[in-house]
Amino acid sequence: MPQTPFHAYYKARLLEQLPEAEQFLPVFASSDIEIYPFQIAAASFALRSPYQKGAVLCDEAGMGKSHEAMLVINQKWLEGYSRILLVIPNADLLHQWTEMLERFYTVPYVVLTNRDQWRQNTSEDNSNAFIQDAIVITTYDFAADNEEAAKVVNWDLTVFEEANALSPVYREDNKQAKALKRIAGDSFKLLLTGTPIEKNIMDLYGLIWFIDETLLPGEKEFLARYLRRPENYPELSEQVSRYCFRTLRSQAKHYAKVTERVLLTVEYTPGKAERQLYELLYAYINQPEKRAFPEMNQYDLALRLLGLLGSSTAAILQTIKGIVKRLQGLENAADELSQWQEIQTAAESIPQDAKAGELLTVLKQGFSLMKKTGAKQKAVIFTESVETQKMLQNLLSDRYRTLAYNGSADYSVIRQFKEDGEVLISTDNGAKGFNLEEAAFIIHYDLPYNTLKLEQRIDRCHRLGQENDVLSVAFIDKNN
Repeated sequence: MPQTPFHAYYKARLLEQLPEAEQFLPVFASSDIEIYPFQIAAASFALRSPYQKGAVLCDEAGMGKSHEAMLVINQKWLEGYSRILLVIPNADLLHQWTEMLERFYTVPYVVLTNRDQWRQNTSEDNSNAFIQDAIVITTYDFAADNEEAAKVVNWDLTVFEEANALSPVYREDNKQAKALKRIAGDSFKLLLTGTPIEKNIMDLYGLIWFIDETLLPGEKEFLARYLRRPENYPELSEQVSRYCFRTLRSQAKHYAKVTERVLLTVEYTPGKAERQLYELLYAYINQPEKRAFPEMNQYDLALRLLGLLGSSTAAILQTIKGIVKRLQGLENAADELSQWQEIQTAAESIPQDAKAGELLTVLKQGFSLMKKTGAKQKAVIFTESVETQKMLQNLLSDRYRTLAYNGSADYSVIRQFKEDGEVLISTDNGAKGFNLEEAAFIIHYDLPYNTLKLEQRIDRCHRLGQENDVLSVAFIDKNN
């Protein structure tokens, strides 16, 4: 039997001992949503927080933070707090929020992401489109660019999606995050992020600083006390738990259907021409003088060039052409120019990467497995390179209904993939915010240096609402 909101409410009371959970009953009555106990617990944590300047909801990606935020928004709205600002990273994610509002909730909203929408929502009586009797949904860029108008409003609640982008707010050079903090003013700030720590604990410090810069010690003192000081971690955990609420996928399994993820690696062996290209690049990286990269150290250069090569020949070839062009404009660079022209010739001699051929096999086998398990015939291929993306689209478009997304297209690409697409080739921009639970098959065509990006990719498909176990395949060069 499907879990009703009242069953979830009852379980949440047992799980988290939430004395104020009754406040959500009017929200349930005015919405059409399946809610889970941990989501009630998160929303209740935010509303009951004794630190009234804000909270960070940082469940693992795919656990429904947007619905947790909407519980808080709806409750504030029902209590008569109508000055509510929802800020999302970019207009591409707007459709997911508006679709959710239309499907599940009854609160009115206004969208402000460009000047046309601004004009549509102003009048002779109201020249400031941020002043509305509705939730105002805007983007980071539009809000920051219109800071003076946004600051006029005495916001009751400000909600920030993908709030990890705000973590550098304590730094002097982060103008946008500081502008958004000024806009939020004295409102209750609700920050949503699945990755409260991306690099180190200063990311978490920045999120709490955004809520209230007086809550934690100064930057230097915080670093000295907690960075690589495990003996102080219990104290840090106790402080952070006052402001942050996080549900792990393993915890959510007790109260919601969370499918498994199957992780596979596929080895491929580069051909002779590919190995020759690698050897030429490796020799250049290790030579003492490099006119093309006079200020880049050997490690960073290796990371850059070999990273592109690891993506595809198409990716490195574009860079090689740029280097050749740059050397042609330098004096006394004839020898190095000749060296790079040889590298370019080697790259252009490769008709198809071995990994691309292996991809065709993986797709065929993966789709066969999807059919057996009852999953939809959909695969999401992630790459860090736009050039690799173009190459893959050319390779696959005659075989599958193939779409490409790199953050520059509109949401129609995502919608089309959800409806009838078979393969979506996305750069890592597509791993930020979009929900792709229609697909249960993910391929990492190349591997990012930051392994956290791998989790973000998988989480696009492995989330609440996913009906099947998720297959995640990564390619590994057998020679490296």
